[in-house]
Amino acid sequence: MNAFQKIYKTQAIVLKHIPLGEADYLLTLYTPDNGKIKAVARGSRKMKSKLGGHVEPLMHTSFVLSTGRNLDVVSQADVIDGFRSIREDIQSLNVALYMMELVDKITEENQSNNNIYKLMLDCMHSLAKDPSPTLLQYFQLKTIEYSGFRPELYNCVECSNNIEASKHRFSLDYGGVLCLNCKPSGMNILPLSLATLKVLRFFLTHDLSNIQKLRVYGDNLLELNRIIKNILDYILDREVKSSTFLSHIYEHID
Repeated sequence: MNAFQKIYKTQAIVLKHIPLGEADYLLTLYTPDNGKIKAVARGSRKMKSKLGGHVEPLMHTSFVLSTGRNLDVVSQADVIDGFRSIREDIQSLNVALYMMELVDKITEENQSNNNIYKLMLDCMHSLAKDPSPTLLQYFQLKTIEYSGFRPELYNCVECSNNIEASKHRFSLDYGGVLCLNCKPSGMNILPLSLATLKVLRFFLTHDLSNIQKLRVYGDNLLELNRIIKNILDYILDREVKSSTFLSHIYEHID
């Protein structure tokens, strides 16, 4: 071992892997203490590799890694939970892959965020067992919050007055609700119904166990999806690739 290397152990969720060279994978991992990191799993694409079955996307894995000058290197990997039931259901699989992609897009490397790590694990376990009908939307909004972009849902972002029921819109530029009296410059203003506002507030003030029985249907579900999607697109300045497919699925669920 050279002076630049040290060995450390961490649990992580595998966000993605891409082929590297002839036999390796470059992994993107999300860890509880270091946030998002990159690591090389050498030889993991070989048929007889001991790492190959432990570094697939979505897996919750225990890793032993050694640090390098540029990239960490996986020395050992043992699956904690492979979320098999998710992989065997196409809709659940696509929701989970979207979650991985969103976290990858919205986070920077080597920035600890245990809230996001725990949120991912909790939502993956829920998705694998008995997911809430609004699990995806909850995950999206809580990811937005934990990334430092919590929307203002109680006071007008222009005049700071309390929002009156059914007298509000949503401003993407200002990051929150806007009363009808305020007319700031900027075109990124979306309609926002009282029912959808209540759902957004509920998401931000309750944990996952409390949303299990929450049902959102029809136009309210469409509006909820559109509001959250627009917030994410605005924050990221681009669309998450899998979001269009998921929007199509969820907009056709009764």
